[in-house]
Amino acid sequence: MINEKPDHNFLFKINLAQRLLMNHVDRELKNKLGVTATQVAALLYLKKNDGCFLVDLSRELLQNKSAITTLVERMAKNELLEKVPSAQDRRASQLFLTPKGRQICDEALPFAQKYNNGLSEDLSPRELDTIDTFLDGIIGQYKTVPLNFFHKKPG
Repeated sequence: MINEKPDHNFLFKINLAQRLLMNHVDRELKNKLGVTATQVAALLYLKKNDGCFLVDLSRELLQNKSAITTLVERMAKNELLEKVPSAQDRRASQLFLTPKGRQICDEALPFAQKYNNGLSEDLSPRELDTIDTFLDGIIGQYKTVPLNFFHKKPG
């Protein structure tokens, strides 16, 4: 028998909260920096993994091939990154941050910090640890790829 807790619709609340938050963040980033949160995530990954392959970015952002191709094409058009055929495998592409991409990445970091602070400001350290453990548990239970760049590494 399923343990029903009708007052706790976590699945739908997490989905709704994520969508509302990310829509708000996307609007603010778009208005102030001309980029989306997904583009910022890509820039942050590239800042530490410049020259990565398209497939690496796809895995890290949990995006399928067509979505990542569209994302990268938009970012290249806006001069945030450069897509270069790999010297080892011409079928593969490597991604490199441009100076503009690096600048936007640096300018976006305070936005991320602002939202992290806003989400946590009224919570006690114990509540923050509980939420962190809860979210890490979800990620651990449903991840289909190795820990990615944005997941907190143990230790």
